[in-house]
Amino acid sequence: MRKARLNLYVNRDVLDFAKKWSYVTGRPISAMLEEYLQEQEQQVRGVSPFQWLTDPVNTPSGPADESGRSELDVYLSNREEAEFCRQNPDHPRARLRAHLLEEYEKNHGEEMERRKKRERAFISRWMEVFPIK
Repeated sequence: MRKARLNLYVNRDVLDFAKKWSYVTGRPISAMLEEYLQEQEQQVRGVSPFQWLTDPVNTPSGPADESGRSELDVYLSNREEAEFCRQNPDHPRARLRAHLLEEYEKNHGEEMERRKKRERAFISRWMEVFPIK
């Protein structure tokens, strides 16, 4: 098989680990990278870009602060709290909840737009590089 030279720039810690792992396994770093990329090629060959984006293995659920977001979701979807705030709009809890809800909807909408834009760009690049035959 014909080989080609490739210069890579990687994080120093990753490179140190790769050197150690290469020593432990007795395999060159280039062989490990080649194997990884061949596995990726096999995965990509059998799916469409839409399937790739919807597979949770390929696309993690989101940013690191996802746990904070779910707590906010739980709070904002609490029916008893919503009802209390609806009945007592001048209460500090109601004002706070209204403010949180407004900020959440604004930020969530902006995040969804950014995500859609990234996904459209990803699909566009995929279709350019791997055209449907």
